[in-house]
Amino acid sequence: VVLLLWPLTAGAAEIVVEAGALTPAVLTVETDEPVSIVNRSGRVVHIDLLGRGDEHHVFQVPGRIQAVFHRPGRHPYVVHFETAPRGELRGAVDVRERATPRDDAPVCRGISVDEICLEP
Repeated sequence: VVLLLWPLTAGAAEIVVEAGALTPAVLTVETDEPVSIVNRSGRVVHIDLLGRGDEHHVFQVPGRIQAVFHRPGRHPYVVHFETAPRGELRGAVDVRERATPRDDAPVCRGISVDEICLEP
């Protein structure tokens, strides 16, 4: 569960939340590749990453939200608009196995709460 309160900065792989659409609706990345979620809707949104908690980690850093997906497969998510008019958008991140193995796993260097990393 992620709460976005302000627009976020761009990253290498990026999902943009707009008032009526997600761009792209389905993003394809490799395992352990960071995905930035950018809120350009001008509204407060709540993002719910569906599935098991050990399949992904969310890093909250000032100015951006970044998710890292550890297992191949489709990872659906729901964006809930918390201000009127309320509504939701559905999207997915398709994760494929890395072509070359990664030696280091993502590390939280801040405080971790319920598998969400809050970096200083």
